[in-house]
Amino acid sequence: MIVRPRPKAWELPFIIRQSILPRVAPQIIAVALFSCVVIWIERRFPAPFHTWTVAPFTLLGTALSIFLGFRNNSCYDRWWEARRQLGALMGETRSFARTLLTLPSLSSIPVDQARRQRAIRGLIAYTYALMAFLRGIPIPAQVARYGAEPAPGLRSIPDAILRTIAAEYGAMLAASEIDTQIYRDLDDRLLAVTAIQASCERIRSTPTPFAYTLILHRTAYVFCFLLPFSLVTTLGYATPFFCAAVAYAFFGLDALGDEMEEPFGTHINALPLDALARIIEISLLEALGETTLPDPIAPVNFVLT
Repeated sequence: MIVRPRPKAWELPFIIRQSILPRVAPQIIAVALFSCVVIWIERRFPAPFHTWTVAPFTLLGTALSIFLGFRNNSCYDRWWEARRQLGALMGETRSFARTLLTLPSLSSIPVDQARRQRAIRGLIAYTYALMAFLRGIPIPAQVARYGAEPAPGLRSIPDAILRTIAAEYGAMLAASEIDTQIYRDLDDRLLAVTAIQASCERIRSTPTPFAYTLILHRTAYVFCFLLPFSLVTTLGYATPFFCAAVAYAFFGLDALGDEMEEPFGTHINALPLDALARIIEISLLEALGETTLPDPIAPVNFVLT
Protein backbone atom coordinates (compact mmCIF):
# COMPACT_ATOMS: atom_id res chain seq x y z
CA MET A 1 0.00 0.00 0.00
CA ILE A 2 1.31 3.45 -0.92
CA VAL A 3 1.87 5.64 2.13
CA ARG A 4 3.08 9.12 1.29
CA PRO A 5 2.01 12.76 1.79
CA ARG A 6 -0.09 14.48 -0.81
CA PRO A 7 2.40 15.59 -3.50
CA LYS A 8 2.94 19.22 -4.41
CA ALA A 9 2.02 20.39 -7.89
CA TRP A 10 5.63 20.55 -9.02
CA GLU A 11 6.20 16.94 -7.86
CA LEU A 12 3.40 15.41 -9.95
CA PRO A 13 5.40 14.93 -13.19
CA PHE A 14 8.21 13.16 -11.32
CA ILE A 15 6.19 10.54 -9.40
CA ILE A 16 6.58 7.42 -11.51
CA ARG A 17 7.12 4.37 -9.33
CA GLN A 18 4.08 4.91 -7.09
CA SER A 19 1.80 5.70 -10.04
CA ILE A 20 0.00 3.38 -12.42
CA LEU A 21 2.06 4.76 -15.34
CA PRO A 22 4.65 1.95 -15.58
CA ARG A 23 1.88 -0.61 -15.99
CA VAL A 24 -0.02 1.25 -18.74
CA ALA A 25 3.01 2.73 -20.51
CA PRO A 26 2.90 0.15 -23.37
CA GLN A 27 -0.73 1.02 -24.18
CA ILE A 28 -0.02 4.75 -24.04
CA ILE A 29 3.00 4.43 -26.33
CA ALA A 30 1.00 2.27 -28.75
CA VAL A 31 -1.79 4.86 -28.94
CA ALA A 32 0.72 7.69 -29.46
CA LEU A 33 2.55 5.81 -32.23
CA PHE A 34 -0.74 4.89 -33.89
CA SER A 35 -1.72 8.57 -33.75
CA CYS A 36 1.52 9.41 -35.59
CA VAL A 37 0.60 6.89 -38.29
CA VAL A 38 -2.85 8.49 -38.59
CA ILE A 39 -1.19 11.90 -39.02
CA TRP A 40 0.97 10.53 -41.82
CA ILE A 41 -2.06 8.99 -43.54
CA GLU A 42 -4.06 12.22 -43.18
CA ARG A 43 -1.29 14.24 -44.75
CA ARG A 44 -1.23 11.94 -47.78
CA PHE A 45 -4.97 11.24 -48.07
CA PRO A 46 -6.77 14.15 -46.37
CA ALA A 47 -10.19 13.77 -47.98
CA PRO A 48 -11.62 10.82 -45.94
CA PHE A 49 -10.88 12.44 -42.59
CA HIS A 50 -12.96 15.58 -43.13
CA THR A 51 -16.14 13.60 -42.49
CA TRP A 52 -15.02 12.43 -39.03
CA THR A 53 -16.44 14.44 -36.11
CA VAL A 54 -15.86 14.36 -32.38
CA ALA A 55 -19.55 13.99 -31.47
CA PRO A 56 -19.68 10.15 -31.47
CA PHE A 57 -16.53 9.99 -29.36
CA THR A 58 -17.98 12.46 -26.89
CA LEU A 59 -20.96 10.17 -26.32
CA LEU A 60 -18.80 7.04 -26.19
CA GLY A 61 -16.28 8.72 -23.87
CA THR A 62 -19.03 9.79 -21.49
CA ALA A 63 -20.46 6.27 -21.38
CA LEU A 64 -16.98 4.79 -20.92
CA SER A 65 -16.21 7.21 -18.08
CA ILE A 66 -19.41 6.26 -16.24
CA PHE A 67 -18.66 2.59 -16.80
CA LEU A 68 -15.10 2.98 -15.51
CA GLY A 69 -16.30 4.90 -12.46
CA PHE A 70 -18.88 2.24 -11.64
CA ARG A 71 -16.35 -0.58 -11.96
CA ASN A 72 -13.70 1.23 -9.94
CA ASN A 73 -16.23 1.90 -7.19
CA SER A 74 -17.02 -1.82 -7.10
CA CYS A 75 -13.32 -2.69 -6.93
CA TYR A 76 -12.68 -0.11 -4.21
CA ASP A 77 -15.58 -1.56 -2.20
CA ARG A 78 -13.79 -4.92 -2.31
CA TRP A 79 -10.53 -3.28 -1.19
CA TRP A 80 -12.20 -1.35 1.62
CA GLU A 81 -14.24 -4.33 2.79
CA ALA A 82 -11.03 -6.38 3.02
CA ARG A 83 -9.40 -3.59 5.03
CA ARG A 84 -12.40 -3.47 7.37
CA GLN A 85 -12.23 -7.21 7.96
CA LEU A 86 -8.52 -7.10 8.76
CA GLY A 87 -9.12 -4.19 11.09
CA ALA A 88 -11.79 -6.23 12.84
CA LEU A 89 -9.27 -9.09 13.12
CA MET A 90 -6.95 -6.80 15.06
CA GLY A 91 -9.74 -5.96 17.49
CA GLU A 92 -10.91 -9.55 17.97
CA THR A 93 -7.41 -10.90 18.62
CA ARG A 94 -6.78 -8.21 21.24
CA SER A 95 -10.14 -8.90 22.87
CA PHE A 96 -9.41 -12.63 22.95
CA ALA A 97 -6.06 -12.01 24.63
CA ARG A 98 -7.57 -9.59 27.13
CA THR A 99 -10.30 -12.05 28.10
CA LEU A 100 -7.84 -14.89 28.46
CA LEU A 101 -5.30 -12.88 30.46
CA THR A 102 -7.84 -11.59 33.00
CA LEU A 103 -8.86 -15.12 33.98
CA PRO A 104 -7.06 -15.01 37.37
CA SER A 105 -9.37 -12.18 38.45
CA LEU A 106 -12.43 -14.04 37.25
CA SER A 107 -11.79 -17.47 38.70
CA SER A 108 -10.58 -18.78 42.04
CA ILE A 109 -8.90 -21.77 40.42
CA PRO A 110 -5.33 -21.13 39.19
CA VAL A 111 -4.99 -21.03 35.43
CA ASP A 112 -2.35 -23.02 33.59
CA GLN A 113 -0.03 -20.21 32.46
CA ALA A 114 1.65 -22.34 29.79
CA ARG A 115 -1.69 -23.23 28.23
CA ARG A 116 -2.75 -19.58 28.23
CA GLN A 117 0.48 -18.49 26.54
CA ARG A 118 0.18 -21.25 23.94
CA ALA A 119 -3.29 -20.03 23.02
CA ILE A 120 -2.20 -16.42 22.54
CA ARG A 121 0.98 -17.35 20.67
CA GLY A 122 -1.12 -19.63 18.53
CA LEU A 123 -3.23 -16.60 17.63
CA ILE A 124 -0.10 -14.82 16.41
CA ALA A 125 0.78 -17.87 14.32
CA TYR A 126 -2.78 -17.92 12.98
CA THR A 127 -2.50 -14.30 11.87
CA TYR A 128 0.65 -14.96 9.84
CA ALA A 129 -0.81 -18.16 8.42
CA LEU A 130 -3.98 -16.35 7.38
CA MET A 131 -2.08 -13.55 5.65
CA ALA A 132 -0.01 -16.07 3.71
CA PHE A 133 -3.12 -18.08 2.83
CA LEU A 134 -4.92 -15.01 1.50
CA ARG A 135 -1.89 -13.95 -0.51
CA GLY A 136 -1.30 -17.47 -1.85
CA ILE A 137 2.31 -17.76 -0.68
CA PRO A 138 4.10 -20.38 1.45
CA ILE A 139 3.51 -20.33 5.20
CA PRO A 140 6.09 -17.99 6.80
CA ALA A 141 8.57 -18.94 9.51
CA GLN A 142 6.61 -17.03 12.17
CA VAL A 143 3.98 -19.80 12.23
CA ALA A 144 6.46 -22.38 13.51
CA ARG A 145 8.20 -19.80 15.71
CA TYR A 146 5.02 -19.33 17.72
CA GLY A 147 4.46 -23.03 18.22
CA ALA A 148 1.97 -23.88 15.49
CA GLU A 149 2.96 -27.00 13.57
CA PRO A 150 -0.07 -28.16 11.55
CA ALA A 151 0.05 -31.56 9.91
CA PRO A 152 1.47 -31.52 6.37
CA GLY A 153 -0.94 -31.63 3.46
CA LEU A 154 -3.68 -29.53 5.03
CA ARG A 155 -5.70 -27.36 2.66
CA SER A 156 -6.33 -24.65 5.26
CA ILE A 157 -3.61 -24.22 7.85
CA PRO A 158 -5.37 -21.23 9.49
CA ASP A 159 -8.37 -23.46 10.26
CA ALA A 160 -6.10 -26.07 11.84
CA ILE A 161 -4.49 -23.45 14.07
CA LEU A 162 -7.90 -22.20 15.19
CA ARG A 163 -8.85 -25.75 16.15
CA THR A 164 -5.68 -25.98 18.23
CA ILE A 165 -6.48 -22.71 20.00
CA ALA A 166 -10.03 -23.89 20.68
CA ALA A 167 -8.64 -27.10 22.15
CA GLU A 168 -6.55 -25.05 24.60
CA TYR A 169 -9.44 -23.20 26.21
CA GLY A 170 -11.59 -26.31 25.87
CA ALA A 171 -9.03 -28.06 28.06
CA MET A 172 -9.30 -25.17 30.53
CA LEU A 173 -13.04 -25.78 30.79
CA ALA A 174 -12.51 -29.51 31.26
CA ALA A 175 -10.01 -28.81 34.05
CA SER A 176 -12.48 -26.36 35.70
CA GLU A 177 -9.99 -23.52 35.24
CA ILE A 178 -12.75 -21.47 33.60
CA ASP A 179 -16.52 -21.57 33.81
CA THR A 180 -18.96 -21.92 30.94
CA GLN A 181 -19.52 -18.16 30.67
CA ILE A 182 -15.83 -17.44 30.11
CA TYR A 183 -15.67 -20.35 27.71
CA ARG A 184 -18.53 -18.81 25.71
CA ASP A 185 -16.77 -15.44 25.69
CA LEU A 186 -13.58 -16.99 24.32
CA ASP A 187 -15.52 -19.05 21.82
CA ASP A 188 -17.44 -16.00 20.62
CA ARG A 189 -14.15 -14.24 19.94
CA LEU A 190 -12.86 -17.21 17.98
CA LEU A 191 -16.15 -17.44 16.07
CA ALA A 192 -15.74 -13.78 15.12
CA VAL A 193 -12.21 -14.51 13.88
CA THR A 194 -13.58 -17.41 11.84
CA ALA A 195 -16.22 -15.13 10.31
CA ILE A 196 -13.52 -12.62 9.38
CA GLN A 197 -11.52 -15.35 7.67
CA ALA A 198 -14.61 -16.49 5.76
CA SER A 199 -15.28 -12.93 4.59
CA CYS A 200 -11.68 -12.52 3.40
CA GLU A 201 -11.86 -15.85 1.57
CA ARG A 202 -15.10 -14.73 -0.10
CA ILE A 203 -13.43 -11.54 -1.35
CA ARG A 204 -10.38 -13.47 -2.54
CA SER A 205 -12.30 -16.18 -4.39
CA THR A 206 -15.07 -14.06 -5.94
CA PRO A 207 -13.71 -11.64 -8.55
CA THR A 208 -15.86 -9.26 -10.53
CA PRO A 209 -17.56 -11.00 -13.49
CA PHE A 210 -15.13 -11.56 -16.35
CA ALA A 211 -17.62 -10.40 -19.00
CA TYR A 212 -17.95 -7.13 -17.12
CA THR A 213 -14.20 -6.55 -17.28
CA LEU A 214 -13.92 -7.75 -20.87
CA ILE A 215 -16.43 -5.28 -22.28
CA LEU A 216 -14.64 -2.45 -20.49
CA HIS A 217 -11.24 -3.48 -21.93
CA ARG A 218 -12.64 -3.74 -25.44
CA THR A 219 -14.44 -0.42 -25.30
CA ALA A 220 -11.35 1.38 -23.96
CA TYR A 221 -9.16 0.01 -26.77
CA VAL A 222 -11.72 0.81 -29.48
CA PHE A 223 -12.16 4.35 -28.18
CA CYS A 224 -8.46 5.15 -27.84
CA PHE A 225 -7.46 3.75 -31.22
CA LEU A 226 -10.32 5.41 -33.12
CA LEU A 227 -9.96 8.77 -31.40
CA PRO A 228 -6.99 9.97 -33.55
CA PHE A 229 -9.12 9.79 -36.71
CA SER A 230 -11.53 12.40 -35.34
CA LEU A 231 -8.86 14.73 -33.94
CA VAL A 232 -6.20 14.73 -36.61
CA THR A 233 -7.90 17.36 -38.81
CA THR A 234 -8.28 19.83 -35.92
CA LEU A 235 -5.27 19.14 -33.71
CA GLY A 236 -2.77 18.12 -36.35
CA TYR A 237 0.62 17.27 -34.89
CA ALA A 238 -0.74 17.66 -31.33
CA THR A 239 -2.98 14.61 -31.83
CA PRO A 240 -0.53 12.06 -30.32
CA PHE A 241 -0.17 14.09 -27.12
CA PHE A 242 -3.90 14.48 -26.60
CA CYS A 243 -4.60 10.83 -27.42
CA ALA A 244 -1.81 9.70 -25.06
CA ALA A 245 -3.38 11.76 -22.25
CA VAL A 246 -6.79 10.19 -22.89
CA ALA A 247 -5.21 6.71 -23.02
CA TYR A 248 -3.44 7.37 -19.72
CA ALA A 249 -6.75 8.28 -18.08
CA PHE A 250 -8.78 5.35 -19.41
CA PHE A 251 -6.14 2.61 -19.30
CA GLY A 252 -4.83 3.92 -15.96
CA LEU A 253 -8.26 3.77 -14.32
CA ASP A 254 -8.80 0.33 -15.81
CA ALA A 255 -5.46 -0.97 -14.47
CA LEU A 256 -6.06 0.62 -11.08
CA GLY A 257 -9.41 -1.16 -10.88
CA ASP A 258 -7.64 -4.45 -11.62
CA GLU A 259 -5.28 -3.89 -8.69
CA MET A 260 -7.96 -2.76 -6.26
CA GLU A 261 -9.95 -5.87 -7.20
CA GLU A 262 -7.21 -7.98 -5.59
CA PRO A 263 -6.69 -6.43 -2.13
CA PHE A 264 -4.59 -9.40 -0.92
CA GLY A 265 -2.14 -9.33 -3.84
CA THR A 266 1.52 -8.34 -3.93
CA HIS A 267 1.23 -5.14 -6.01
CA ILE A 268 1.90 -1.74 -4.44
CA ASN A 269 -1.80 -0.90 -4.07
CA ALA A 270 -2.60 -4.11 -2.18
CA LEU A 271 -3.27 -4.12 1.54
CA PRO A 272 -0.15 -4.21 3.77
CA LEU A 273 -0.72 -7.70 5.14
CA ASP A 274 2.80 -8.04 6.58
CA ALA A 275 2.49 -4.75 8.45
CA LEU A 276 -0.95 -5.63 9.82
CA ALA A 277 0.29 -9.04 11.00
CA ARG A 278 3.25 -7.37 12.69
CA ILE A 279 0.91 -4.98 14.55
CA ILE A 280 -1.11 -7.92 15.88
CA GLU A 281 2.11 -9.72 16.84
CA ILE A 282 3.36 -6.71 18.81
CA SER A 283 0.01 -6.21 20.55
CA LEU A 284 -0.28 -9.83 21.69
CA LEU A 285 3.34 -10.06 22.80
CA GLU A 286 2.88 -6.90 24.85
CA ALA A 287 -0.22 -8.46 26.40
CA LEU A 288 1.91 -11.43 27.44
CA GLY A 289 4.38 -9.09 29.11
CA GLU A 290 7.17 -9.56 26.58
CA THR A 291 9.79 -6.82 26.57
CA THR A 292 11.71 -7.81 23.45
CA LEU A 293 9.33 -6.84 20.67
CA PRO A 294 9.80 -6.71 16.90
CA ASP A 295 9.75 -3.29 15.28
CA PRO A 296 6.70 -2.23 13.26
CA ILE A 297 7.20 -2.54 9.53
CA ALA A 298 7.99 0.87 8.06
CA PRO A 299 7.29 2.00 4.48
CA VAL A 300 10.12 1.56 2.01
CA ASN A 301 10.10 4.17 -0.78
CA PHE A 302 6.58 5.13 0.38
CA VAL A 303 5.33 1.54 -0.02
CA LEU A 304 4.10 -0.40 3.02
CA THR A 305 4.08 -4.16 2.45
